Amino acid sequence: MANHKYPKQVEEYIKTRLESIENVMALAREVKLNFNLDNSVESIRYKIKTIKDDLQVERHKKGYKRLFFDIETSYLLCRLWRVGKVNWVSHDQIVQDKKIICISYKWEGENKIHTLIWDKRQNDKKLIKEFIKILGQADEIIAHNGDRFDIKEIRTRAIKEGLLMFPRYRTLDTLKKSRKYFNFHSNKLDYLGEYLEVGRKQEHDGFQLWIDVVEGKSKERLEEMVSYCEQDVILLEDVFSVLSPYIDHNTNFAIVSGGEKYHCPNCSSKNTKLSHTDTTPMGYIKRNMKCLDCKKQFVISNKSYVNYLKDQYKSSSK
Repeated sequence: MANHKYPKQVEEYIKTRLESIENVMALAREVKLNFNLDNSVESIRYKIKTIKDDLQVERHKKGYKRLFFDIETSYLLCRLWRVGKVNWVSHDQIVQDKKIICISYKWEGENKIHTLIWDKRQNDKKLIKEFIKILGQADEIIAHNGDRFDIKEIRTRAIKEGLLMFPRYRTLDTLKKSRKYFNFHSNKLDYLGEYLEVGRKQEHDGFQLWIDVVEGKSKERLEEMVSYCEQDVILLEDVFSVLSPYIDHNTNFAIVSGGEKYHCPNCSSKNTKLSHTDTTPMGYIKRNMKCLDCKKQFVISNKSYVNYLKDQYKSSSK
């Protein structure tokens, strides 16, 4: 894939777009669509990443921080009287509670993936303490099923260890968004990655991996689990980048960055334009806008649109 020769026009297009777009997967899909290439999205993405690394493109720093993360936990150890279908297990039967094995995360716009791992004694207090600080630095936190699982699992371990966490974080759960806006046959991250042609989860041998890590204390298998978790973070960001133009935003990054309401709420770009106008049953005018950089579509009030027109006039008069 790295040595594949692309038409000159395609490479020039990629170089130009890299000056204004951050997400490599989003750009890969855009290139495939605009140039009708036979190459897979994954191979185009690899090419774009190579060009980006060669150019060492330095983009302007955003005034916001978006965090993608995923966790892996251990399992409950319980005492049971019998095997087979179990209707109820009492908390009195729990021998060992769940812990956080590892947390993998990355910041939007950065290639590096970071991972925090429990210590040699399988204690997770230190990694939780470190990650709570990281959560506090983010303007928005993205995870798949993060609201119901990941955040609650971390908070449950935090209270056990006497570590303070905020009661609420600004989050965007891609599982909730996929259920709300689409009718996918499955809302699992692996299926979404396959359906949207952005990648798959890393394969492993199932529950045996957790047994080897938790009970076998295998360093090699722990490395495999970390690799699995990190791939989930990569897949998560790529799935989000495809979903983003089709879903409502949870955080207005234009305002977070000190911009205007008619700037893009997803990437804070000023490169927006009017798509169409709606009128509500109550007679309010709503302006539907579109970002020309990340393709995000969003709604602003008529008052904000008037300000947009004033800004456009000032820019054209210079």
